[in-house]
Amino acid sequence: MKTFEDQWELLRKKGRAKYVLIHGLLLWGLPMSIVANAYLHYRGGIPWKPMIYYSTPIFLLFGLIFGFFMWKFLENRYNKQK
Repeated sequence: MKTFEDQWELLRKKGRAKYVLIHGLLLWGLPMSIVANAYLHYRGGIPWKPMIYYSTPIFLLFGLIFGFFMWKFLENRYNKQK
């Protein structure tokens, strides 16, 4: 079983930009946008088009921010354990 350090070293080699785009934008921002848009449409009765135009870029932006902060958090954790 791989330890945190082993897994982080593999992710770290790929670079911060790739980590932020994949883990922040694609794996957090996009799914959150889909779930939130579906929820607001079906439960709130908000039409699709205006909601997608306004909320999707916001969720994608927050996904990038989330990815950046996760990189910093995991990098600090890695440095403390070394």
